[in-house]
Amino acid sequence: MNNVILFPKTEQYYEEELTRFLKNEQYSDALQLLTFLLQFPAAQSDKIEQWEALRIWLQTMFPEELFPMPSPSEEDLEEEEDLLRQYIHEKSSDDGAYALKLLDLLKEGNLEQQVSSLEQLGFIDQPGIGSAIKEWLSEKPRHPHIQFKALQALKQMGEQGFIEFPKNGNMIAVQIEETPLCPEDFPSQIRDMIRRVGDISEISQPDFVYFAKQTWQEFLAYAYGTAIYSDLLKAEEGAVDVWASALHAILQERLFGSVNREELLDNYGIVGSMALQWKRAHLVLQAFVKQFNPDPF
Repeated sequence: MNNVILFPKTEQYYEEELTRFLKNEQYSDALQLLTFLLQFPAAQSDKIEQWEALRIWLQTMFPEELFPMPSPSEEDLEEEEDLLRQYIHEKSSDDGAYALKLLDLLKEGNLEQQVSSLEQLGFIDQPGIGSAIKEWLSEKPRHPHIQFKALQALKQMGEQGFIEFPKNGNMIAVQIEETPLCPEDFPSQIRDMIRRVGDISEISQPDFVYFAKQTWQEFLAYAYGTAIYSDLLKAEEGAVDVWASALHAILQERLFGSVNREELLDNYGIVGSMALQWKRAHLVLQAFVKQFNPDPF
């Protein structure tokens, strides 16, 4: 890593992510990001000092974040969901116009405000809310991330059936009740793709999978319901290795400016007969990254 640098816009992106984590009290995520950034000794000395000082402060103030927490059980997740549902129910009971305020925020707010409103609307049981979200989703193209959040909210509300809406330049139709509510709800083959990245990178770049997971979830929201997602679901031989290695290559190129493609493909077991399949996956991921994350170089 001694000769690897972070490009200015890439560094700016991660500092903005760091600020967001701290603002939202996501201290474990902030520590992971700082650990990753401190792998780049070629960064400016003042930056390294700032990152190291912040990491020490976080480790001192929040020592519990240094140790991995066990994954929450299904009962814990259900309890958390019940508490959120109860909170939203109380808010909407105290303020009869609360749901309408959330709908206004969905229509007029920025992306972050829209996500927040959908996460709450999913727990409101009032006539007309589901229809309003469907109308909003169908009326015009929107960012794939917020479209996916809308589908999740509709499923959370108990809505069912097909809904059509414009996405990535086409009209698509998806069945609401099949929408995954969390990463574990996606089919096993899709989950295996990101696990494969972790298997390959855990020794040489243990923090790399953190960014791979983040990018993969964004990509799944972008692809969901489209022909791309259908391709992900196909049980072609080597599909897991193909998509995992293509994602790995894209992130290596963007984070470090280059990638030893021959070595990477060898690590994933990509052989000549899989070359065309790999090129297609790489092009799809490349187009996604360029569209939603402008080239930092």
